[in-house]
Amino acid sequence: RSINTFMGIVKDINENLENNTEIYIVEAGAREQNDILEIAEFLNPQICIVGEIGLAHLEYFKTQDNIRKAKLQALKSKRLEKYFLHSSTLYKDEFYDECLSDIRASLEGLDFKVRLDENIYDFHANLLGAFNAYNICVCILLAHYLGIKLENITKSVFNLKAVEHRLEVISKEPKFIIDDGFNGNFKGMSQSYELCKTYQGRRVLVTPGIIEVNDEENIKLCEIINQCFDFVIITSEVNSVLLQKYITLDYHVVKEKSKLVQILAQYTKNGDLILFSNDAPNFM
Repeated sequence: RSINTFMGIVKDINENLENNTEIYIVEAGAREQNDILEIAEFLNPQICIVGEIGLAHLEYFKTQDNIRKAKLQALKSKRLEKYFLHSSTLYKDEFYDECLSDIRASLEGLDFKVRLDENIYDFHANLLGAFNAYNICVCILLAHYLGIKLENITKSVFNLKAVEHRLEVISKEPKFIIDDGFNGNFKGMSQSYELCKTYQGRRVLVTPGIIEVNDEENIKLCEIINQCFDFVIITSEVNSVLLQKYITLDYHVVKEKSKLVQILAQYTKNGDLILFSNDAPNFM
């Protein structure tokens, strides 16, 4: 689940890792330089994936280049056999997102193509959000590298279920409710907004904005919010003033998250699409 610190991984290995495990998949998180290096040197993984280098955690690392350097420390493994890198890593190598093409995302699902061994293959996933194609693409490349048959990969992609709080469809009637509470970066959030824009009905956004980034990221987000929604419910004090300044739609500010259910009942109606976008602790 959300175990991505050195001590969290140690605890997980000691308490949960079965002796017959063939593949152990670990997320390496970081708030300081060398956090990922410590994990990489401890695990010495054979395979590493480094995803897109965005502006998440800019508050801790100050610059995107510092974030890039911190994440690329994942490659400091003595047993490294293979790595898959997003083009934003700027590492001199082939990038997994260059194998991806023809992404088509709608509220009905996701279609895309992936290049494997110079051949192009079609995939469909019953998931929302174009950004999911990038995550699935690198998983397809990894599965292919591990020798899994293409027919099994295709079937697995088709049968993928939404991760909890990641563009998870909670209901379609009487209100179309989508839970995207764990999506907290500009690219992912903005793509989910563009997806909601295709809904033929009233669209309501519930969000605290983006946490732990500079004001410019939230200002850009507000521009997209204004184009994609009809009403906004702001759920956190941390960005409240900024969001109120740049959102041109009707909005309501939640002062106590415990009253969110009553607020939703008051401000939404049957037939609305409601997107829960990002989440923030109550103290924010």
